[in-house]
Amino acid sequence: MAKLVDQTTGEERQLVKPITLIGRADYCDICLRDRLVSREHARIRRRLLGYYVEDLGSTHGTRVNDVRVRRRARLHDGDLIAIAIVAAETRGASALHPPHADTAPSSHKTPPGREPTGRDAVRVGASFIFRK
Repeated sequence: MAKLVDQTTGEERQLVKPITLIGRADYCDICLRDRLVSREHARIRRRLLGYYVEDLGSTHGTRVNDVRVRRRARLHDGDLIAIAIVAAETRGASALHPPHADTAPSSHKTPPGREPTGRDAVRVGASFIFRK
């Protein structure tokens, strides 16, 4: 059975329903309390050919392997799903939306221990690894 593994806590969440709703609302199957996450942020659908993630018009988006989900994306074992991503501004607590041009996979990876700081800092509401 497919599952999501929370990158922060290591908790495994089984995808037992045909549709799994992810969001901040109490009635969501996977409830995330971060204010970056929309009430109904995304859903994962089980289909005959596999699992798909769909963004539900969220403010801060859903990404699979650093690619923003515009409509839906098919999930494969090991895919990284990021819920609600914003670039943090150094002055104050406000956040900037990521540019729409940033829809392709990142061409560079941050070396371990060298997390971005200042204007380059990124905040993620939640991230999961998809496992079959």
